[in-house]
Amino acid sequence: MNTIWMDTIWKETRTSGRWAQALRRACLGALALSVLFVLPACDSGGNSGNGGNGGGPSVSAPAAPSGLEAAPQGDAIQLSWSAPGGADTYRVYRSTSSGVDGSGSPLDTGIDQTSYTDETAEEGTEYFYAVTAVASDGGESAESDPSGEASAALLASPSGLSATPADGTTQLSWEAAGGADTYNVYRSTSSGVDVSSSALDTGIDQTSYTDETAENGTEYFYVVTGRASGDRESDPSGEVSAVPFAAPSGLEGTSRDSEVALSWDAAAGADTYSVYRSTSSTDGAEGEPLVTGVAETSYSDSTAENGTKYYYRVTSVNPNGAESDASSEVEKTPFSDPPDRP
Repeated sequence: MNTIWMDTIWKETRTSGRWAQALRRACLGALALSVLFVLPACDSGGNSGNGGNGGGPSVSAPAAPSGLEAAPQGDAIQLSWSAPGGADTYRVYRSTSSGVDGSGSPLDTGIDQTSYTDETAEEGTEYFYAVTAVASDGGESAESDPSGEASAALLASPSGLSATPADGTTQLSWEAAGGADTYNVYRSTSSGVDVSSSALDTGIDQTSYTDETAENGTEYFYVVTGRASGDRESDPSGEVSAVPFAAPSGLEGTSRDSEVALSWDAAAGADTYSVYRSTSSTDGAEGEPLVTGVAETSYSDSTAENGTKYYYRVTSVNPNGAESDASSEVEKTPFSDPPDRP
């Protein structure tokens, strides 16, 4: 081949003396033959089509999926997106913080449809998702850039519910539930509160609630649920109960010889009473009670010493062992003469 092109150059030179043009035509011809007979075909990226993957052109990455959406459904999170051209399968990436790393390990691969159900999501955790498209041909594959990010959280049940009864009220408190925007409170007079019935109150935007419609002496059972957008409601919390009850009223005392006789009005919802005694005025039921478990609405303090001034208060105790605020205070001093000194 080199001899042919050298002869051509010689002939052009002898007949016309145009060295430059002859040399240019000879070189262009040689380059064309070299490409045709010697070099393998290359793709636009410089990769040989006769390489180790079967001789075809390399696979081009498809565009990134668009329109990614994430929504809780029952105990899982449902993803959906729009298919880009050239995609054969998809990969889903997940993180618990924004900025999903598409170069990390995917949550799942080989997804052959434009939707995916994440059944490994845990309640109360917000997850962030991104999806990539994959094109495949003859054992080769190319992955797109990640889609836009979408997030969702499964709604958790409130935990740590507690109930504190008082006079005609029950104070409820609980721990915040992941994914909840507001809370519903349900109440029943029997265990096993039915959350399919009407709630006692809804749209509560804090983790506490005071039931001011409770009646003293009635045992109430409570549960709380979380609420989120899309009219989603969580499973109920654990159940608690409480019996509202009143503090004793009308406390009176009579001084006697080495004794003070106390009496008071019955308190609604009280099961028993506790009596407190002090040698100085107090703001409430301070210190250890003088006596507990008093079943009647009267008590005689036979340990009182003549000439000592005593201050008394009484509290109610409901059937669950909760104690009320203290009654008003009464001051008495026992004397030996006269025996019935007021």
